[in-house]
Amino acid sequence: MYSGSRTPHIPYKLLHLIWIHAEHLAGYRQQDAHEFLIAILDVLHRHSKDDSVGQEANNFNCCNCIIDQIFTGGLQSDVTCQTCHSVSTTIDPCWDISLDLPSSCATFNSQSTERADGAVSRNDHIPGIPSLTDCLQWFTRPEHLGSGSKIKCSSCQSYQESTKQLTMKKLPIVACFHLKRFEHLGKQRRKINTFISFPLELDMTPFLASTKESRMKDGQPPTDCAPNENKYSLFAVINHHGTLESGHYTSFIRQQKDQWFSCDDAVITKATIEDLLYSEGYLLFYHKQGLEKD
Repeated sequence: MYSGSRTPHIPYKLLHLIWIHAEHLAGYRQQDAHEFLIAILDVLHRHSKDDSVGQEANNFNCCNCIIDQIFTGGLQSDVTCQTCHSVSTTIDPCWDISLDLPSSCATFNSQSTERADGAVSRNDHIPGIPSLTDCLQWFTRPEHLGSGSKIKCSSCQSYQESTKQLTMKKLPIVACFHLKRFEHLGKQRRKINTFISFPLELDMTPFLASTKESRMKDGQPPTDCAPNENKYSLFAVINHHGTLESGHYTSFIRQQKDQWFSCDDAVITKATIEDLLYSEGYLLFYHKQGLEKD
């Protein structure tokens, strides 16, 4: 890409590799960009593992390949017994975060938890419009599992009602957010076209497990400034246009600070910040701000 050649780079060998290792994506039918993302990360992950690691390379948590170094975060799940309040914690690796979307703005806002101060900069919330931060607040809210989903408590030694809460234990270098625009309810399938605002800069501090632990211990969130390692900059957006049956993908990519380009198949044009921020995002890619160079 940076060779200086004016001839377009056509990654047909990479596409062929995906077709071989993810047969469900082979051919010329319409496919889902999120499925393709996970498939390509999986293929590159499996092909770039260090063979010298031996059996540890097959353990997702131990892999040190370039894909896991960049994309893998740690998602913490805390299940709290409602009887004895003991907590069971598991941490799973993740390449992306899939976020539920509101069917309507009013429904989402009425159920949304309290917004964390200072979570977004350079593009504050538009009043009445759901945002990426709202989706993250909904994703990390405590969820009551109810009487129909009782879990056996190791302390009580019996099945009890519980609450579950997801937080980020480890932040990746590149954070990918998948906005779940395609809904499948029984035989019904539809696309959610709700506009979701997203910032150029994102602070992930409110969604960390350590922030939750500080809030529970001290009764309030930390008052100091967010560490720079928790701050991210947007660098790419993938959009879906159309319906479930007939659609088209385009993307925005950032070449330099605030210099954006729109990619529509073979047509690449300069784009404004307004074009970017008012697009219907499907996949949002952020990188840690520490990667920025003057």
